[in-house]
Amino acid sequence: MSDTTKLPSDIGGEHAGPVDTLDHGMRHWERQANAFRSVVQMTKLTCTDELRRAAEELGSRYKDMEYFEITTSAMRTVLLEKGVFTEQELQAKMAEVRARFNVPDEMESPVKKGASMVQK
Repeated sequence: MSDTTKLPSDIGGEHAGPVDTLDHGMRHWERQANAFRSVVQMTKLTCTDELRRAAEELGSRYKDMEYFEITTSAMRTVLLEKGVFTEQELQAKMAEVRARFNVPDEMESPVKKGASMVQK
């Protein structure tokens, strides 16, 4: 298989260095995202194969994301495709939650700003 046909998640055989085996726990939002994914899959709104496909379609962005960013992005894609909610409904709800908890847009976070500066 040539590199042009490899999916971003297909890293078998590539040099990756040592594997970090320490359990770093989950951040609050990661626990919520994991619980949401579990409920959505348990209620059969989506399945692992659909989420895997959506994650693999992230292309080059895949390597720049952490695990829960990948799975959350995949969940968003699949639920939008299935018409569970629209992009406008999602954006409105996200703005409502940010306002309620005084949370900035995720692209305004220092972590994301630092990552985007490195990519330039």
